[in-house]
Amino acid sequence: MEIIWIWKRFEDISGKEMHEILFERQKVFVVEQKCVYQDADELDRHSWHLIGRDSKGVLAAYARITFPDTRCEEPSFGRILTVQSFRGTGLGRLIIQNCIEKCNIEYPDMIIHISAQTYLIKFYNDFGFKSLGQPYDDEGVEHIDMVLTQKAKV
Repeated sequence: MEIIWIWKRFEDISGKEMHEILFERQKVFVVEQKCVYQDADELDRHSWHLIGRDSKGVLAAYARITFPDTRCEEPSFGRILTVQSFRGTGLGRLIIQNCIEKCNIEYPDMIIHISAQTYLIKFYNDFGFKSLGQPYDDEGVEHIDMVLTQKAKV
């Protein structure tokens, strides 16, 4: 399966495309994970958006990287999702690789700081992320802060 990856800033995303992204984000983070929170937030305007589409143009995967000094001092990625019909294909790893590569290009001298769901600690450890502090509740889902301090080979 071929996925075409593209990075866009908020102002370069059409209304139709943003609606498609927000629809999938709400389906995953609000409906599937049963978290009642405002998914569309001010950070969307201050982020790089990774959009992965299959060869027919169907949205398959998504993530965003918030600019430094927005969510935290460092660049941070999140809202990572694989559309349900594409799950189990390895796209999760490709999303993370793309996010790390983009951070290394855009912010070469900065660490990457993420808020990870705790069940994914090992997954992120495999990319070189290290846990910071203790787990905490974020909208009913246990998370932990993690950082990547060395430039990962992706």
